[in-house]
Amino acid sequence: MNLIQDSLELIRDRLNEYFQVADPSPEPWVTLSNLMDQDGQVVTETRNKVVIFLANIQNDTTISTWNPTAPVSPDRFAVVPPPIYINLYLLFFANFSARNYPQGLGMISRTIQFFQENPYLDHNNLPGLPEPIDKLAIEFSNLDAVGLNYVMGLAGVKYLPSVYYKVRMFPFRGDTMQQQVTAASGYRLPAGPEGAQGKAEE
Repeated sequence: MNLIQDSLELIRDRLNEYFQVADPSPEPWVTLSNLMDQDGQVVTETRNKVVIFLANIQNDTTISTWNPTAPVSPDRFAVVPPPIYINLYLLFFANFSARNYPQGLGMISRTIQFFQENPYLDHNNLPGLPEPIDKLAIEFSNLDAVGLNYVMGLAGVKYLPSVYYKVRMFPFRGDTMQQQVTAASGYRLPAGPEGAQGKAEE
């Protein structure tokens, strides 16, 4: 399962559905793509669309809920690798030019409105969200002039109307079991406060 690809495609489809209600079109309004290819050529399929561009991936080190073992039977536990919580940084470009430019500004406004109405995407409002993910928290992020210039450079464009969002608490869990261990046995709690250390059963 490709968690990043699957989740971003679901966000793309959900946002496109939102746009289609207000402005029906036989072509999708939203695409998940880069704007320029590796040869510096414009990706033509992105014209007159809102383009979702993955600008960065970061590890979130503020979450510490890892349990190193998981039960596999009444008396055995699996030792599992810790999950990695990552944050995705997404740019939503309005790739509209010339006389379509005002329409692009409207699309950016609707994008902001959509995420203002849906700050969390979970299995209720985003069907098909991969099971390892409970929900995605989507936060509007500000960019100063230097940061904006940097991300525009990453995308290979001079400037396009855009909004920048942080998608938080995105878990990566490996399914590989490192080893199995037997549950502790032969130990009983003390009957009274005198036996604070406990003792092994004989």
